[in-house]
Amino acid sequence: MKKFVFSLFLTLTAFCVLAQDTDNKDYADPTQPLVDSILALITPDMPDTAKARQYRNIGKISGTPDTVLKYSTLSLEYCNDSDWQLLSDNYDFISWSYYMKNEPRPSLDNIFKALSFSEKLNEKKLIANCYVSIAKCYSELNYRDSTFHYFNKAVDIYTEINDTAELAYTLRSIGFAKQSLGFTQSAIEYYTKAVELDSAVNNITYLAGDYKYLGMAMNDKRRTLVYLKKSLSLLEPINDDYYANIIKNETLQGLASTYMKIAKETNVKEYADSAYIYIKRIGNTLLQLGEYDYHLIICQIYAEYLSFYGKNKEALNVLLENEKYLDDDVNNNEIAEYYELLSEIYTKLGEYKKALACYKKMHEYKTAYVNDSTLNVLADFQTEQTVKIHEAEKRELEAETHRLETIRSSLIIGLVLVLSVVVLIFRMLIIRRKANEELLHKNQKLDQQNAEILAQREEIEAQRDVITNQWHEVDNINKKLIDSINYARRIQYAAISLKTEVDKVFPRNMVFYRPCDIVSGDFYRVAQCGKYRVLIIADCTGHGIPGAFLSMLGISALKEFCVTEEDAANPGTILDRMRNFIKSTLVSDLKDAIDESMDMTICSFDLEAMEMRYAIANQTAFVIRDGKAIKLQGDRMPVGRYIIEKEHFTTQTIPLQKGDAVYCFSDGIQDQLGGDSANEIGEKFLQKNLINFLTDNYDKPFDTQQKLLDKTITNWSNGRPQIDDMTLIGIKV
Repeated sequence: MKKFVFSLFLTLTAFCVLAQDTDNKDYADPTQPLVDSILALITPDMPDTAKARQYRNIGKISGTPDTVLKYSTLSLEYCNDSDWQLLSDNYDFISWSYYMKNEPRPSLDNIFKALSFSEKLNEKKLIANCYVSIAKCYSELNYRDSTFHYFNKAVDIYTEINDTAELAYTLRSIGFAKQSLGFTQSAIEYYTKAVELDSAVNNITYLAGDYKYLGMAMNDKRRTLVYLKKSLSLLEPINDDYYANIIKNETLQGLASTYMKIAKETNVKEYADSAYIYIKRIGNTLLQLGEYDYHLIICQIYAEYLSFYGKNKEALNVLLENEKYLDDDVNNNEIAEYYELLSEIYTKLGEYKKALACYKKMHEYKTAYVNDSTLNVLADFQTEQTVKIHEAEKRELEAETHRLETIRSSLIIGLVLVLSVVVLIFRMLIIRRKANEELLHKNQKLDQQNAEILAQREEIEAQRDVITNQWHEVDNINKKLIDSINYARRIQYAAISLKTEVDKVFPRNMVFYRPCDIVSGDFYRVAQCGKYRVLIIADCTGHGIPGAFLSMLGISALKEFCVTEEDAANPGTILDRMRNFIKSTLVSDLKDAIDESMDMTICSFDLEAMEMRYAIANQTAFVIRDGKAIKLQGDRMPVGRYIIEKEHFTTQTIPLQKGDAVYCFSDGIQDQLGGDSANEIGEKFLQKNLINFLTDNYDKPFDTQQKLLDKTITNWSNGRPQIDDMTLIGIKV
């Protein structure tokens, strides 16, 4: 995760409206209605220049990086080469999209293009804005000199045009970059300047952010609490500002962490109780916002609180339940802190082997945490040693001067003291020689230490370069893999029945199809076989890529097994042929065959005779008639190898009545975890809740049913991830 993301939000306010309630569980883009309204204005006969501006406007108001990237790129296709303002805007928006997608290199390339057009326009504020964005990209790429070079250029322009708000924002950004490099005192100076400027323009939200950054930079925990409480007091009256809510949660986290540190240092329970108050105020807000690394930090503080009161088993459960958030967005230092705390708690519980294992992991991640701050520490040490040498030389020079003055005064006393003076001088010379020898020895020792420090610095830089190259290689491999899976998704969507095909066979229908991953293990198919209208829905073993492979195999086989009217009249026979096909196809070169299978429902509608022939393999379907659910249950065995297999699947028949609603579905919806339970894992949605939903809404238009079902599942999940592919198809007779 970007630790710089909060600073970036300040720039976004110029073109992105993200105001939303942090307690809202529906994470739809609030700017989508505005996007749709602009798209409705674009017509095929509209001039290219007008299209370019409308697409630019979508990129300007949209709140999601992918949408901004899509329409800003589209605007460039229609843009006139002489429209510098439009070109500058589009490249600026594209740069922002890549920055928010954690891709600083393409972000940097595009912001330089925006800068070139801003310079042609000679718009100083646009140029300064580009300098700030360039500095942030260089900061992400760890190019220190370039980072501060462009920050300083932006400061010069904002100062020249008297733009106090942008100048405060830039100073705050510089402070953040300084702090990330370990220059804490310098960062405090920049935060303090930002406080002065935001106070002058009475910008409450940004002023609260300044106090928050200033407090977190302090080495004195008491002063940290003072500034964090100042920040919180400014934010308390604000409830409907997205950035203010983000800063508020960060401030609450800082207060909880600081109080917990003081409690552990002083062993005073009141400080620990204060930490718990702020932990409770945050709750699961950060998790709902997708800030998983910050949520993990709050969980660690809560675990420290529990351990402080001797509840080490509860603390251990909190850490282990949230270990899943140790993803790629969490840096090595934070992971090391997690395992350090876990090792400490295992030790308190007497589980020393586990404590040792966690300690080893902590050491590994600490070693891997190589960045420029380490080099800064070495440089500071070298500077400190040089200063000590100069101070020693200065003291020695002063001592020598004092000695010479003493000798000169002694000579004036008279010849009677000549012998005494000679002896004194001789002794002084001996002392001086010894002092010089000692100083020379110290200088040699310091030179040796400096050489060792230089060698260590070179080694660290080499290790950092290796890690950077490995990261780029992994990133390229990951991108190719995602591109391949996305292309596989297009192939899979082309293989299943299109919505137009479903509408043609069943005019009144609902198709709810939500894959768990990019590709799906569920599939469905419709066909017209003579007088029969056939609906097939299947759930293959697993989901993602393995399930998708099996689904493509099933779709291919069905194109051969469900063709004629005779095929459609005997759904059980189709299932028999599918089972034989899967058994004969999925045979490994190894000794054992591959035990993969699929659950499937086949419904053949004869609307002339008003009856439905069906066969079901390990699934359940329902007919909703007059508000009551009629359960259709077939054979309790899948299409594939099974422990106890019947010789044939059963074909059954049910009469239909006008107005009947037939629903076929996989088990993804009823198995989805969620609810308001305090249990982090959640509970299953269950089939009974799905049937209650269908009986309550079957008489509504299918478009309405589909929206209500999507909202119901989203609310039930309550922020938890989807665990399986979801498919439900409804047909109205």
